[in-house]
Amino acid sequence: MRSLLSALAALVLLLAPQVASAKSGGRVDTLAHRDALIHGIAGDEDYVFVTEPGIGVATDGPRVVALDRDSGRQKAVIPAPPGGFKLPFTLRAPGDGRLVVLDAGGFPPQGPPIVYDYAYRTDRKGKLHAKLTRTVDFAGNPLGFAEDVEVLPNGEYVVSESVFGGLWLIGRDGKVRPGLVPAAPDQPLPGLAGCPFLGSNHTVGGLPFAAPGNFAPGAGSLAVHGDELYLSSTCVGGVQKLKLATLRDGSRPAAERAAEIVTVAPRRNDLESLKGITFDPYDAKDPWIYAGDPFRRQLIRIHSRTGKREVLSKDAKRFDFTVSTAFLPPERRHGRSTLVTASDQEYRWSVLNIALTADQFRPPFVIAEYHKR
Repeated sequence: MRSLLSALAALVLLLAPQVASAKSGGRVDTLAHRDALIHGIAGDEDYVFVTEPGIGVATDGPRVVALDRDSGRQKAVIPAPPGGFKLPFTLRAPGDGRLVVLDAGGFPPQGPPIVYDYAYRTDRKGKLHAKLTRTVDFAGNPLGFAEDVEVLPNGEYVVSESVFGGLWLIGRDGKVRPGLVPAAPDQPLPGLAGCPFLGSNHTVGGLPFAAPGNFAPGAGSLAVHGDELYLSSTCVGGVQKLKLATLRDGSRPAAERAAEIVTVAPRRNDLESLKGITFDPYDAKDPWIYAGDPFRRQLIRIHSRTGKREVLSKDAKRFDFTVSTAFLPPERRHGRSTLVTASDQEYRWSVLNIALTADQFRPPFVIAEYHKR
C-alpha cells in the first residue's frame, strides 16, 4: 500500500502545474504576459514599469507602461514627451517616485538618444500620475546607439553607447559630457568598442543565428555597485568593471583610462552577451551580479569578486532572450527582494537575425519573477 501511495503521489506531482525551480535556489514564476515586444524594466513597491519600443511585434506604438506589482495588470501608460517616444529602451527607478527613461532615438536611430526624467505618484483613488520633469538631449554628440542608462550614487547618470563604444555622463545639472569615449571613431577603446562575432554556424533556441554585418555591439548593460561601474559587452563577453573615479577623470586620455577596465568574469562562449546586469540594492551582503544570458535563454548570476557563474534557471519560456532585469524592494519588513525580468525574443526577429527569412516571434512576451531564498 505504501508503495502504491508513493507512486500515486509521484504521478500527481508530475502532472500538476509546476512553478519553475531555480538551479541555485530561489523560485521562478510569471508576473505578466504582454502582446507587444518588451525591453526595459524597473519597479518599486507598487509598480513594475516596462518599455514597449514599438518594434518587432507592436500593438500601440512606442510607450512605457506601469503594471501592478502583485497582479501584473496594466495600471497606466506613462505620458509620452512632446513629439512622442522614438524608441523607449531601458529604465531605472531610483526611488522617491522617480522614473528614468532612455529613448535610444529609434531603430535604426532617427535622431540622438534622449534621457527623460519623470516624477510619479499615486492618488487616493489608486490612480498613477506621472509628469515629465527633465529632458536631456544628446544632439551634437557622436553617439551611434545608446544601450543603457544607470544612476550613480552622486546623482549623475551614465549612458553606454555600443557602436563607437563609449560611456557618457549626465551631470546633476543635466549637462552631457564625455566619460570614457574614443577620441575619434577610428580610435576604438578596448573593452568598449564593437567587433565581429566570434565563431560561425550559431544557433539560438533551435534557430540559426547571424547578426547583420556580423557586428557584435560594444558597451551595453550597466550596473553600479559601491565606487565601481560594472558593464557587459557583446564584443568582449562576460562582465567588466572600472572605478567611477576613472570614469570621471577628464584629466587623462580616454585610451589610458580604458586600460584600467578589469575583467570580472571572462567570456565563456563565442556567442555571448550578458544583459540586464544588476546587483540587489536591498541586500548589502549579496555579492552576486544577476543577469540574463539571452543566447542560452537562461537566468544566471556571477560572483562579483571571484567571477564564478551559477545558473539560476533554465526556464527557456520565461527567459526567452532576457534583456533587462531589476530588483524590487521587499514587500514586508525583513523580507526578500524580487528580481523581475523582461525577455524580447529578439533572436526571432529577422531584422536582427539575418539567418531568418521571416520573423519567428512567439507572443506573448514574458515578464518573469525570480524570488531569492
